[in-house]
Amino acid sequence: MKSMGPFPAGLVLHSYMGSAEMVPELSKAGAYFFFSGFLMSMKESKAKKMLKSIPPVRILLETDAPDALPKASDSDSLFLIDREVSVAEELLDCGENSLTKKEGTSDNTCHDESGASEPPEENLNHPANIHHVLAYMANLLEMTIEELAGVTYQNAVRLFSYEGSSYLKKVI
Repeated sequence: MKSMGPFPAGLVLHSYMGSAEMVPELSKAGAYFFFSGFLMSMKESKAKKMLKSIPPVRILLETDAPDALPKASDSDSLFLIDREVSVAEELLDCGENSLTKKEGTSDNTCHDESGASEPPEENLNHPANIHHVLAYMANLLEMTIEELAGVTYQNAVRLFSYEGSSYLKKVI
């Protein structure tokens, strides 16, 4: 990367799980550090040290769905996709295999009703699970969820907007 960089437009580090010691050099090269549910599988002390070493203007979130299913303390709140069911079918009927519409709710979201504390391995991640990663990261960074959501939104706009974009003007 040193021979190819720096990268003024930015460099995406997908599902970053490297060490805190690597962060300064990667940041100098223009790297943005993206985090998915894989972060939640790291030892908490290592994840916290690594996250705190990253400049806030370089932190972003990603779902990496259908991979990187986050570890949630309340697995009933995870959105899951059964490998046997297509995404289109899942969205249309909440899947008849492992997901059903939650009784007594007015929303149209799908919830796991298996009663298992850990989701079965045959289930895939869903983009709606990003809030678990957001909450976990906010806790480790000692920020509110709203603060971290705002920071990562601004970073995404900065990285992915084109020059002259009205969105970019709002965050600069």
